[in-house]
Amino acid sequence: MIKSIAQIFSMHVIVKAIGLLTFVIILEFFSLEEFGKYSYLLLVLHLIGVIVDPFTASYLVDFKIAQYKKYNFGIFLFSVFLLPFFYVTLYIFNISIEIEVFLLFSLAFLANGMLKSFLNVYEAFFKYGLIDVFRQLSILLSTLGYFYIFEEYDFICLLKINYSTTLLVMLVLIPIYIKKEHVFFDIRCTTLKDLFFKSKFLIFYTAIIPLFSFIDSWFIEETLLERDLGLYSFSLKIYNISLMLVIPMFTVLNIRQIEIAKAEKYNDFLKNNFKKVLGYASCIFILFLVTNYIVSYHIYLDYKESFTNTSILLFGSLVAYITMPFSFLIAYRKYKVLFMIALISIFLNVLLNTLFIEKYGTIIAALSTVLSQIIVNFGSALISFFMFKEEEK
Repeated sequence: MIKSIAQIFSMHVIVKAIGLLTFVIILEFFSLEEFGKYSYLLLVLHLIGVIVDPFTASYLVDFKIAQYKKYNFGIFLFSVFLLPFFYVTLYIFNISIEIEVFLLFSLAFLANGMLKSFLNVYEAFFKYGLIDVFRQLSILLSTLGYFYIFEEYDFICLLKINYSTTLLVMLVLIPIYIKKEHVFFDIRCTTLKDLFFKSKFLIFYTAIIPLFSFIDSWFIEETLLERDLGLYSFSLKIYNISLMLVIPMFTVLNIRQIEIAKAEKYNDFLKNNFKKVLGYASCIFILFLVTNYIVSYHIYLDYKESFTNTSILLFGSLVAYITMPFSFLIAYRKYKVLFMIALISIFLNVLLNTLFIEKYGTIIAALSTVLSQIIVNFGSALISFFMFKEEEK
C-alpha cells in the first residue's frame, strides 16, 4: 500500500509544483480582486465533479467487489445527461458562466475523469499520476503563452486557452492509455439503474463533499467585498496544496480498504498504522503552518490578512490526514451512514455562514469548512472504529 501511495504521491508532488508555479505566475498579472474573481469562477467550474466523481467512485467499489474484467464507459452517460441541468442550476443561482468556457472545461474534465477512473480500477497508479502531470503542464504552458506571448490579461480568455489545450491533450492520451480489449460500452437502462440504486447514498455523499468550499466562497461573493474573496481564495489555494497527499491516499485506500474489509482485518490495520499516521499528519501540519507564515508575511504581503483563515483551514487538513485512513464506511458499504454525516455537516455549514458571515467576515467561512471536515472525516472514522471493532471481536 505504501509503495502505491508513493507512486501517486511522486507524481502528485510534481503536479502541485507545476500548479504552484502557475499560481505564482497568475498572482503576478492579476490584482487581488481579479484573482478572487478568477479563483471563484474556477471553483464553480470544478463543481462539475458533483456529476462525475460520484459515479466513478461507486463504480470503482462495484468493479472491485464484483471483480469485473472490463471497464464499462457507459457510466459516463449519467454525467453527460446531467450537464445541461447543471448549467441551468448555476444560472438559477445567478452564477453566470460563458457557455464556451463551461463546455471546454466540462469536456476536459470528463476526458480526464475517464482516463483516471480507468487507470484507477486497474491499479495503474504511475500512469494515473502521469495524467495529472500532463493536465497541469497543459495549463501551465498555455498560461505562459497567454501572458508572455499574446500579452493578454483577461481571466475568461485565460480559462478558454487553458481548457481547450487540456482537452486536446486528454483526447490524445485516451487512445494511448485505454485499450479497447479492456473496455466496453453498456448504456442499457437496467445496467445503469442497478449501479445507481445499489450505490445511491454513496453517489449523494460524493456529490456533497465538493460543495463545502464552494458554499463558503459563494457566501463571501454574495455578502462581502471582492477583496475578501481574493484573500479567501488565496487561503483556499494554500489549503488545497496542503492536501497534496489526500488524493494519493484516497486513490489507493479506496481499493486497499475493500481488501482489508473482506479479510476482516480492521483492528490489525488500526493497530499497525495509527501512530505512523498521527506522526506524518502532525509533521505536514507544522510544515504548512510555517510555510503559511513565510508566504503571508514575507512574500505576498498583499495577502497577509489571509494568515488566520489559512491557519484555520490547515487544521482541517490535519483532521483529514489523521482520520481518512481509518474511515472504512465505503469499504463496508455503509453508504447511508456516510450520506447522513455529510448532510448534517453541509446543513451546519450553510447555517453558520447564513447567521454569522456578514458580521464576522471570512473567518466564519474558514471555521465552517473546518467544522464540516471534522464532522465528515472524524465522524466517519469514529463510527468505523466502534462499528467494525465490535464486529471483529
